Amino acid sequence: MTDAPEGSAEHFVANILPLYQGPSVKLRVQPSNKEYIISKGLLCAESPVFSKMFNGEFLESQQQTATLEETEDDVSVRSLEALIQWLYHRIISFGIEDPGEHISAAIELARLTDKYDIIGLETIIAQYIRNILKHNPHPDSTKLHRKVDTNTFYLIPKHIASATLLPREHPVRSVLAAASVEGFLRSTHHKFSEEVHAYPSFGVDLLLETRLVLCKVEESHRTATFEDPISGQKFELNSNVFEWGSYE
Repeated sequence: MTDAPEGSAEHFVANILPLYQGPSVKLRVQPSNKEYIISKGLLCAESPVFSKMFNGEFLESQQQTATLEETEDDVSVRSLEALIQWLYHRIISFGIEDPGEHISAAIELARLTDKYDIIGLETIIAQYIRNILKHNPHPDSTKLHRKVDTNTFYLIPKHIASATLLPREHPVRSVLAAASVEGFLRSTHHKFSEEVHAYPSFGVDLLLETRLVLCKVEESHRTATFEDPISGQKFELNSNVFEWGSYE
């Protein structure tokens, strides 16, 4: 038993997971020395990588145990526990209060699922991140004065860098780029202007998401409005709310 928040991945793994029975395999995380016994059928059905590992001619198949080495931004106790929770309950819950760290955990899970070819979580994780961004805007933004980085306040360069290691057109890459569209349209010195040059794939993602927004611009005889892809709100491209060429 643990004191972890009910509904969190840690609480599930410690208190609920032992209740499940059936053919199982063991996943060991090093160097944390954490071990998890989970349904073999469930895991292998979702991951062709684990299926080959436990059903092929590998050592893991003989021992029915796989050792996963912790690596930066993908394999970790946190990401594996979140994956196990999703496998059994089809929910994602980290029990993290800080929005920025919450996003880090979600991207970490996306990287883990990509590494082991687990299909079906990409869109779910992307929507999870979108909701975090939508409900945690820049604290100083108001209806009358919207900050340039309203959508990206809790995003950091590390998030952008980690997401670029995901496959092209991955939904998580798309949602981070979508969050940056408003800043890109409003300022030459938006929050991730340097990352556009440092990570060309992010620049491509940003241009693709910007094109989607501009294709839906609504024009009248005096104004043109666009729909922000994160908040869903509409703003005038030439509104006084925006301070073109500046960044706050």
